[in-house]
Amino acid sequence: MPLTIKHVMVYQLEMQLKTPFKTAHDITWQRPISLLKVTFTNGLEGIGEVASFADDSYTAETHAISLATLDQLIPKSIGLTIANPQAFAAWLAPQTQWSFAKAALEMAIWDGFGKLKNQSLAMMLGNHVTQVKVGIALGVPKTEAELMTNVTAAVEQGYQRIKLKLNHVTPITWIEHIVQCYPQILFSVDANASWDMTDINKIKALDQAGVYLLEQPFAAEAWQAHVDLQKQLKHLKISLDESLNNLTDVQTAIAGPVGALTLKQAKIGGIADTVTAINLANNEAVLPWIGGMLSSGVGRAVDLALATLPQANIFPSDSSASDRYFVRDIIIEQPHVIAGQLPVPNKPGLGVTIDWTAVDQLLVN
Repeated sequence: MPLTIKHVMVYQLEMQLKTPFKTAHDITWQRPISLLKVTFTNGLEGIGEVASFADDSYTAETHAISLATLDQLIPKSIGLTIANPQAFAAWLAPQTQWSFAKAALEMAIWDGFGKLKNQSLAMMLGNHVTQVKVGIALGVPKTEAELMTNVTAAVEQGYQRIKLKLNHVTPITWIEHIVQCYPQILFSVDANASWDMTDINKIKALDQAGVYLLEQPFAAEAWQAHVDLQKQLKHLKISLDESLNNLTDVQTAIAGPVGALTLKQAKIGGIADTVTAINLANNEAVLPWIGGMLSSGVGRAVDLALATLPQANIFPSDSSASDRYFVRDIIIEQPHVIAGQLPVPNKPGLGVTIDWTAVDQLLVN
């Protein structure tokens, strides 16, 4: 049974982080998130999330660009009759290059079809996994003592994999020490494109220290440098993030090849494209895994469902507990990490209930 789009509402929000999140790009205190509510002619509603950032330090599509793009896409979508989410993704693909805007609309369509079919997103993707392994991302530390405190707290919370954000001056000795202190933990590090080939000795030290994965050491356009680097490493997998903005980028990374792909559904164009990316990676023995972007509970619910796909959770996803980042989230459900795992939403659609009181309080005037 198809769905026909009747109306689309956009709610521009500003979500406050509990503590600043520092990466090599910048420091985030407040997070722009826009919520989409798509109403269908049969009365069902679907929810989507615009997860782009305020500026272009991470990727070219800013939140303002996403919203401007939606201003163009939404009128075109009104009255559109959709056979299934994949068909809608195919319709969206040529409409614009901007992935975050497309992903938000597509997410709402998946939500609507899940409610129509009385199936969760994980079920629509063909899986009945009830929980997935998760990791946590820690911002760039100012001191080694701060790093130790933060890692110890994450271990006590049950996280099985810990990502450490680094910048150009973070001492590698800090990382070597923390890996020695917690040999049972799977560690990854994220340079957020802040390094270059002059840092090769630091990268080789990470390889020897037992770090499992290094995200995006070089600039987004440094494709060959990442491939050449991967060939020099015995154990450490190079995972591209900033370089991946669509399926074409994913195919380029796989052809390289690099060792892994940090897949963020909003950044590469939506759920359907992420499923395709996972399948392509699996076919070529490149590790796919689900990254995070300081999303609200809406986006994290999608990430958990995607992490149920084959091979996508060998490396635990970046889906931390719902109360990890924001002073107030926009969903009612507040799942917690137990033994390093989070439950996969099992209600129809995305499986979350919007806290409309929170949405009203977080609206940008």
